[in-house]
Amino acid sequence: MNMAVQARKRQAIAASRRDAAAHGLLHRYVDPLDPVSVEHPPAGEDWIHEIKFDGYRAQAHNGGGRSTVFSRRGHNWTDRFGSIGALVADLPADSVILDGEVVFIGRNGKPDFQGLRGALGRKTDRLHFYAFDLLFIDGEDWRRRPLLERKRRLQALLRGAPEQLQYVEHMQGDSRLIVEHACKLGLEGIVSKQVDSPYKSGRQESWRKSKCELTDNFPIVAFVEKLGARPRRIASLYVGRREGDRLLYAGKVQSGYSLEAAREVREALDPYIRRKTPLSEPIVKPKATWVEPVVDAEVAYSSKTAAGLLREAVFKGLRDDLAETDVAPPAAAAPRIVSRPASKGVPPYNILQRLPDGVAPSEDALVAYWAKVEKLALEHLARRPLKLVRRVGHTIFYHKGPLPPVPDSVHELKIHKREGGEGVRLWIDDLGGLAGLVQIGAVELHPWNATVDDIEEADRMVFDLDPGEGIEWPFVIETALALRQLLQDEGFEPWPKVTGGKGLHLMVPLRETMPHDAAHARSHTIARRLVATDPGRYTVSAAMAARKGRLFIDYLRNGRGTTAVGAFSPRVRAGFPIAHPVTWTQVESGVRPDAYTMASPFKAAGAVARSPRRTRRVDAR
Repeated sequence: MNMAVQARKRQAIAASRRDAAAHGLLHRYVDPLDPVSVEHPPAGEDWIHEIKFDGYRAQAHNGGGRSTVFSRRGHNWTDRFGSIGALVADLPADSVILDGEVVFIGRNGKPDFQGLRGALGRKTDRLHFYAFDLLFIDGEDWRRRPLLERKRRLQALLRGAPEQLQYVEHMQGDSRLIVEHACKLGLEGIVSKQVDSPYKSGRQESWRKSKCELTDNFPIVAFVEKLGARPRRIASLYVGRREGDRLLYAGKVQSGYSLEAAREVREALDPYIRRKTPLSEPIVKPKATWVEPVVDAEVAYSSKTAAGLLREAVFKGLRDDLAETDVAPPAAAAPRIVSRPASKGVPPYNILQRLPDGVAPSEDALVAYWAKVEKLALEHLARRPLKLVRRVGHTIFYHKGPLPPVPDSVHELKIHKREGGEGVRLWIDDLGGLAGLVQIGAVELHPWNATVDDIEEADRMVFDLDPGEGIEWPFVIETALALRQLLQDEGFEPWPKVTGGKGLHLMVPLRETMPHDAAHARSHTIARRLVATDPGRYTVSAAMAARKGRLFIDYLRNGRGTTAVGAFSPRVRAGFPIAHPVTWTQVESGVRPDAYTMASPFKAAGAVARSPRRTRRVDAR
């Protein structure tokens, strides 16, 4: 073999390796390296120090003819981060992955966190991407290389880039003077990094952050409404803190709200209002409107009391980047709070949650589908108030607020809202009603756990088995069988339903109806019993930090007005999967959550042939 042939062979092998690396990393979110918090920054020549910008952590990928910009939780926010994807695409590299921070620069030239939330999805040159690390370039994984080598290559790559795409410079020297200077400039703090450290996912001691003020993220447990305000807005928030599975009171947040933020927070919390406190140790707050603790706020504070209460708490913003924002999240999942204006024809006040990655079938296809499954679908959807996912033009969204004119075949039900005032919910009882919903753009149907005959009494409970990162489907199956056993021991006869998404529902008919609060409390108790059998693998906490590597036993579908996707409802996902009742034999055989589609609603595809796991005996004591 001559040298030219050998050289071509070596080049082909190298190209193959680069392609393999690119296939494994590009456009697939890489778990980031997270710094630990320290009171004082480390000193010495082995450390460099970077300014910590007050924005959203982001990861920018480019290669293969497309760009993707991921949020902190690994969701595709390319459209919300404006032109950043296009700017990364113009860099002189065939493929690249950058780690950095998306920052909104205010009129004073400083990062503005609340301004960032309002700028998402809008055309603005104030959104900047501050890149501080290079993970991958031109087919090669750089994560094992020393930090300074990665930064030198990153600096060279960004030389000459537009102002909105910036390299994060580093400093060496007296770390205390550096952080002191950053604080005087009104910045958030600094991040100190070991000069020879590789990039490892997870929380690492090789990166350490020192903040100018104490801030953290806290679940909102209640709000106080500004009396007489139109449009409605909050006056203050109550926040909690988690200790294991317990949720404890952490204090009141009275300041830091702009008028726009106070209105936005009020609307964001509206779907999660509940009658009773979610706190493990109740407190008396007569003016509080309690909510499910699924929305986090970033709060700055001066210190904490011995009891864990925040002193001088100031609202910084809602942390929508920390919420779980799957393509089509279940109705009661942690919300994605979006300030992006709606497409023409959809008033912003009608959008509870926009689904930018959603896809919807044509109206003709939907009507033909409903005609095909009419009798089966109506068993589960008829005569129940419905929450809707609608498609209007190119916008797909969870609907809220006033409805468009509805056909006569669709019925309207006036209800008293939990927070006061009246609202309207739609319901149907025949194929004409289903077709009428299609006319107003409804795609997904999420029914209440009550009928229009008595909306205050639940006639069923729902348990959603929602796998977190690292949870494989066989474990979901095993859990479904264990939960079935526990429910049967309690005298219930649950039936399973694949969701068309990523989870599995256990539907629990009630022999006698009960108030929604009672159904909520009962489902919570049962879920906690299951969690107690393996706390390392299960959680009842909706907080994303608690769900990594665990299966979320979601009981939050139970309550007045809370919903889960209905049986036979299509999903706004590629391939148009549908939610579908299944048998326990199918569950034991490993039926997948997207096994049924609009094109094949009566025959499951993709079931895994394997021996079912033995059902674990659950101690229900």
